[in-house]
Amino acid sequence: MSDRVVRLTELAALDEAIASSAERPVFVYKHSTVCPVSARAADHYYDFADEDTSTPTPLFTQVMVIENRDLSNEIESRLGIRHESPQLLLLRDGKVTWHASHFSITGKDIKNALED
Repeated sequence: MSDRVVRLTELAALDEAIASSAERPVFVYKHSTVCPVSARAADHYYDFADEDTSTPTPLFTQVMVIENRDLSNEIESRLGIRHESPQLLLLRDGKVTWHASHFSITGKDIKNALED
């Protein structure tokens, strides 16, 4: 995992991440440890986080969906995006402005979403 990616494990951390999306872009990556597609998507996400030089610097977060099922469900409920894993959400001002899942999580797609 990238040193720039913060693992969310509690509701308070999710609240903070959503609140910080008022000041900078926030990525929420939902990862499954039993899914090979998640492993591939994670590699793309971590590489992007390590290499990104955007201003303002995005907050990169991750939720382990099996280990933190309640938090994963809360993200779906609160943000209104049906759960998939792997899944990547981009938040701005507390709202999802872009999301992707499975093979649509690539460095190019993440960069394009951030630049839109």
